[in-house]
Amino acid sequence: MGASATTARFGERIVIHNLLVSAGTFGAGLLGFAFQALISHRLHPSEYAAVFGAMTLLTLITLPGAALTLLMARETSRDFATGHYVASTALLRGGNRALIACGIALALTLAAGSPWIAGFLNAPVSLVLAVAAGLPLALALPLFLGELQGQQRFFSFSFLTAGQAALKLIAAVGLGLVFGPVGVIGGLAIALTITYVTAWFLLRRKLRSRVATRWLRPALGYLSLVLPSTIALSILLTADVLLANHFFTKDVAGEYGAVAALGRAIFWGAAGVATVLFPKIIFHETQGRSGNRIVALSFGLVVLGGLGGLVLLGVTSRLVLTTFSGKAYQGGAAYLTGYALAMTFLGCASVLIATHQSRARRGFLKVLIPIAVAEPLAIVAFHHDPVQVVQVLILAMAALTVGLAAMLLRSGEPVAIGQLARKALPAEVKV
Repeated sequence: MGASATTARFGERIVIHNLLVSAGTFGAGLLGFAFQALISHRLHPSEYAAVFGAMTLLTLITLPGAALTLLMARETSRDFATGHYVASTALLRGGNRALIACGIALALTLAAGSPWIAGFLNAPVSLVLAVAAGLPLALALPLFLGELQGQQRFFSFSFLTAGQAALKLIAAVGLGLVFGPVGVIGGLAIALTITYVTAWFLLRRKLRSRVATRWLRPALGYLSLVLPSTIALSILLTADVLLANHFFTKDVAGEYGAVAALGRAIFWGAAGVATVLFPKIIFHETQGRSGNRIVALSFGLVVLGGLGGLVLLGVTSRLVLTTFSGKAYQGGAAYLTGYALAMTFLGCASVLIATHQSRARRGFLKVLIPIAVAEPLAIVAFHHDPVQVVQVLILAMAALTVGLAAMLLRSGEPVAIGQLARKALPAEVKV
């Protein structure tokens, strides 16, 4: 009874946890701005376009790892609500080993295809190889973050998020001064390595626990829901930058990359809210309580934050962009506010996606996947200039938000999953 009361109280700290994650996200965002500003001031727009394209490639490859973060957070949240930790322990240990192996294989594949990939991105082969070097740990780290998210250890989660951004700033900028663009990407790999080792240390007790691998099977079934949804979200977030690198001149692509780096701050802020939302809905509904109040509060926070960002960027777009990147990028001020609007819609959509994912309802994929396919196709058809690309983004993200919201409103009250989670379980694994 004591443990149940403690976890119930812990699960209610919605505002405190949002403040913690928001502080971590805000700190990481400031450090990310400093990183982008430093390298954009140090590099020519054509070099910046190559670096940002390589970073976006890494983001595209690793963002589906958010599916593993959600999978891990779901299992840990359910275990946290019931007091048994076998399933989440098996997933953490077995998943970490599998992801490292997959990361090595993927890195070798990327290295083999680096000449073709570099040609598509108009970037040096060395940048693609630097991305490949960071892939194994970049793929495995999301699982550790999901464990911290599911345990609602948001201080540690925020510490790792902000710490990785600080390490990226120090390592990437420092090495970039010596080795140029390839040093920037190499610094990212170093930051990932240090963050992974730190997360492993925080979770070492659970990683060393021995459990039967048969407990992996029920958890892996959830991947068929979260994997396609996170891949779709990663496409929506990254396809425009990759296509801009391909279709536009290097200078224009570099300008677009600076706008994207700045405008995405709104999306990453919303992603922090979704990070808190996801385990709390599962925690509440595993115990038979409604999570609708959490959804409403989280969506309201994202809308308010997005509107604040839009007002700020709308009034000071040229000043912010030139301060952030330099005068060479000032042409992007013409479409920065539009890009921020698109990211506000995508941020709202990310909260709605997290809600649908937490309740394991597949219907939302009928909205998400077609729009994720249509957006890059529309950019391929309509890319006369960056403004036209941003207009495509706004329409796609607005349609996605409206569609997901309508589906959520039609779905009504969620079915309680508490009894399912409380089925006969083995003895608790001590961690």
